[in-house]
Order: sequence, then structure tokens, then C-alpha cells
Amino acid sequence: MARISMKNRITILIFLISFSKISFAQIEKHIYQMNSIDKLLTEDVKNIVSENIDGKRIVFLGESAHHIGSDFLAKTEFVKYLVNERGYKNIVFESDFFGLYFDHKKYNIFPHWTRSVQCQDLFKFVEENEITIWGLDNQTHSYFTYHNFAKKLSEYLKQNNISVSDRFIPLTDKFIKTAGDELGKDEVGYLLGSLDLLLSNEKINPLWHQFLESFKSTVEIYTIHSSKKEGIPIRDEQMAKNLDFLVNQNPEKKFIVWVANAHMAKVEKDFMEGQTMGSDFVKMNPNISYHLAFTYIHMPWIKERKVEKAQKNQDNLLRYLPDTNQNYFIDSNGLIEENIEFSNKEYDAFFGLNSDITNYFKQFDALIYIGKGIRSKLIEYE
Repeated sequence: MARISMKNRITILIFLISFSKISFAQIEKHIYQMNSIDKLLTEDVKNIVSENIDGKRIVFLGESAHHIGSDFLAKTEFVKYLVNERGYKNIVFESDFFGLYFDHKKYNIFPHWTRSVQCQDLFKFVEENEITIWGLDNQTHSYFTYHNFAKKLSEYLKQNNISVSDRFIPLTDKFIKTAGDELGKDEVGYLLGSLDLLLSNEKINPLWHQFLESFKSTVEIYTIHSSKKEGIPIRDEQMAKNLDFLVNQNPEKKFIVWVANAHMAKVEKDFMEGQTMGSDFVKMNPNISYHLAFTYIHMPWIKERKVEKAQKNQDNLLRYLPDTNQNYFIDSNGLIEENIEFSNKEYDAFFGLNSDITNYFKQFDALIYIGKGIRSKLIEYE
């Protein structure tokens, strides 16, 4: 093997150092320090967001996990901006599609948000500003669905002279009340077969067709596809369809979508194991959404040397942040627009995806880092 001369080694080293400086400068130009978390958005960040959502009806606000209180606080500040200054009057939660369609109340939302101390300001703001709450999840967990799904379905079928067997409504109610735990294999098969017949019935209107399609996917993931590997793709595909239905049924409305980062990522990857709601929605509705991902830097369970090591790693996004104790906004769209090569660069970062290494600039339109992370604290009711 031919040896590289000292002169060529020096030339290569100079090139690598120069390239590293160029890359650093390119990314650094699109990083903006934000304010403290209670008044997070600066005018610079507002201007970037405003420019990017111009003409877009959907703004996704992700979170690294459903137990990170600092993500909730940061997202709340973005909700306030979008409502007060950009006229978004509807918010869709990763919660029960059917229940929140009829009953726009927070008790139909998953408790990891409604009981979180860090979300109380959000729900107070939503109520005071008369923001309508919706859901996109096919999981039938809400108070309203528990008490009303079978009843409303029965009423709808009778009003439209759509016949079903005497077993169908009681089995439906049994499934809702027990999350499928008390249904035998034959009962599950009968319920799914009955749903297929209804979904092929031309008398079923689009709204109830959506409800029944969503309900069928729930039956599948609670029973025959109950493993995480099988259930996640079914759930995410249906969540995308439910959101698509809401958005297109209400063409005059603009929506904020409150979900996990993993669910609203824009590009499908093998490591995501079916968490493709975001990419599925983008395929159905190109160029109408803006995707902001949130995460933390420091947490009580993260050792300081781990953060320091990540900051020194040239393949970790933390190396581009001036100070890991501050809050930052990275404008992915602006970076890629000026430097197309970054659309293919992969970095290490924690945003709650199944793999820490991916192309974050392509997955999300903006990345929000909160320097001092806090775990969500739940309100204890007596």
C-alpha cells in the first residue's frame, strides 16, 4: 500500500479542518437562542415560524416522550403564539378520535397531559380562548366513548334503517367496556366480520365510515395484532387517516397537532417500526403542514459527562449549540434551503425516535432544544 507523504497528510488535515469550520458556520447561522421557558419565543423565532407556516393549515408540535414536563411547557408557549398571533383555533391531541369529535372536553384526553402540572397552563389557555379540542387516535379510551360509542352507533343504524344482528351492538359495547379483554376468539372474528359488512354498506355516511374504520383498527390492535411490532403500524396508519379526515372535513380551519415526535416525523425509516403517522399524513396532504420537534438537554438522570461527551462529538447536534444550558431553535428548513447537502446528513440526537441517529433536518422543519429539562409531575386526586 502506498504511503501518504507528510505534505499530503498536512493538506488533507487542513482540508478536514476547513470543511469542519464551514459546516459549523453553515449550521450555526440557523441556530437561534430563545428566552426562558415561560416566555420562550423571541421575535427572530416568531418571524421564522411565521414565514414557514404562511399558507399552511397544520402545525405539528412534537415531544420527546409523554413524561417530559419541559417539552409540555415549551409547546404551550408555541400554542399561545399560534393562537394569539396566527389565528389557530383548533388543537388535535394524540387522543380518542371518536370521543373528542362529539365531546371537546379535556377529560377525554390521555391523563399524562390532563393531569400533568406542566400542562395546566395549556388547558387554562385553551379554555379561556375557546380553542376547540379534537382527537386523532384510534384508541377508544375516553370517558365519552366508554359511555356512548355503542349507544350512538345503535341510534345511527336504526335511524338509517341499516340492519345488524342482535349480537353486534352488545359485542361492540363489551369490547369498548373491556378493551377487548373479555372477548373470545369467535366473538372477535364475528365483530370484525360485522364491521367489514358495515364498511361495505353504501348507506353508511362518510363520518360513520371513518368511525367504523377507526374502530375496526382498534379491535385489531387490541386483539389479533396486540404485539407492539404489529400494532404500531396499524395505529399510526389510522391516526393519519383520522387526521386527514378532520382536516379535509373542515377546510376553513387551521389545526395545531399535539403528538409525540416519533409520530409526526416526516420521513419513514426502517428503525421507526411503523411509527409513520407524520409521513403518511404528508403523503396524503403535501405542503400543508409544519413539523416542530422538542427535546431536552439536561435531565436529573443524565450525567453531566454524557452531555459534555456529546457536545464534543462532531456527529452530535449538541456540538453546534453555543451553551447546553440555554434554549435553542434550529431552523431545519432554512439550513437545507441554503445548504442542500444537509438534507442527507445524519446526526446523533435524542428526540424520542427509536434510533438516535437519523437525518433530523429532513425529519423535522425545526428542532427545539430546552437546556434544563424536567420530568412531568402528575396531579394526585384524592
